[in-house]
Amino acid sequence: MKSTKELYNERFNRIVAAVRREIPDRVPVMPMVEEWVMHHADISLIDAFKNSAAANFEAYKITFTDVYIDAQWGNMNILPLDVMSNFGEGLYVLTDHSLQIKGSHGNLMNANEYDQFIADPVGFIINTIVPRKFPLLKGDRQEVKDRFLKSFDDFKTFLQHNGSVNKRVAEELGIPFMAKGSLYATPDIIMDYLRDFVGTMGDIKRHPDKFYAACDSLFDYTIRMLTSSYTTPEDNHWIFSPLHLPTYLKPKDFEKFYFPFLYKMIDELCVKRGYNQMIFMENLWEPYYEILSDLPKTDKLVGLIEKGDLKKAKDSIGNKMCIMGGMPVDLLARGSVKDCIDRAKWCLDELAPGGGYIFSTDSVIMSHGDAKAENLIAVCDYVHKNGVY
Repeated sequence: MKSTKELYNERFNRIVAAVRREIPDRVPVMPMVEEWVMHHADISLIDAFKNSAAANFEAYKITFTDVYIDAQWGNMNILPLDVMSNFGEGLYVLTDHSLQIKGSHGNLMNANEYDQFIADPVGFIINTIVPRKFPLLKGDRQEVKDRFLKSFDDFKTFLQHNGSVNKRVAEELGIPFMAKGSLYATPDIIMDYLRDFVGTMGDIKRHPDKFYAACDSLFDYTIRMLTSSYTTPEDNHWIFSPLHLPTYLKPKDFEKFYFPFLYKMIDELCVKRGYNQMIFMENLWEPYYEILSDLPKTDKLVGLIEKGDLKKAKDSIGNKMCIMGGMPVDLLARGSVKDCIDRAKWCLDELAPGGGYIFSTDSVIMSHGDAKAENLIAVCDYVHKNGVY
């Protein structure tokens, strides 16, 4: 019987080979599960994320004893809620059953402030955006200082909690967490944190040059932030990059306003610095495949594809990235076991040949109703047993 360390190395190397578009011993199994883990284990999210690292680990242990998995993209406890509460954030609400975001609060910069942002993006964020987003920081200096000191303690507690869970999952379950950092493309940062969706779409039409210049002015800083916090690309873990804006753009606008920064990000991280990167290609990307064929050549890029024909994706852009996905969450939620296994068989038949493929769900499983346990267990077991090269 293999030790957990041997299992960990075997699973990790299986993922690494797939990312490199080599042929591993078998198709890696990596469903995108988040809060579903806690729901399946019947463990409170508050206990798992805030009160008890032991409860958090127990949820992984129960779920991944039932569901075969080679790796998970990362620990799902990604929001330091206690830290944010010190500044009156209030955007996220955690209950025993769910983690929810309250509405859209991303429009913090005015269109007439682009010039200030472009001249000094970091200074503008620190001196204008942060006080605007967190009014409590305009209060009494000692009170503000105390809030920061408490937030540092809260963040230390948050890191210790997750560090304990991550260590136990690796050492006791033999399962790797692949992500060690995250990085957004700069157009997504403008949309998500500064101008919101409506403002961004309007800016692309009314202020296209300033939107582009703003994205460009922020680029080097984002790279420095990532590479200073994750300094060991040779360890073959991942940078996670969700791509939010692209599919709301016409292909010609995608090519002009988004693709240059996606290209630069991948070139800088994967080609020049040797990081592995996983891009979450949200919504339908088929209209952009021809443009993506001009991505830099690298063996360190994974694309999780949410919608569309993955066979077409592998044929079109499989020479640029390892293809990940293929198992529809809708089918896992509402289909029969037979239907789900038929789809898993299709994935092996159509996507696995030649390597460069990771079996996964097409989007993240969060709530208990996102997937029937018997369906997820069946497909992961089927691919693990039958996905042998």
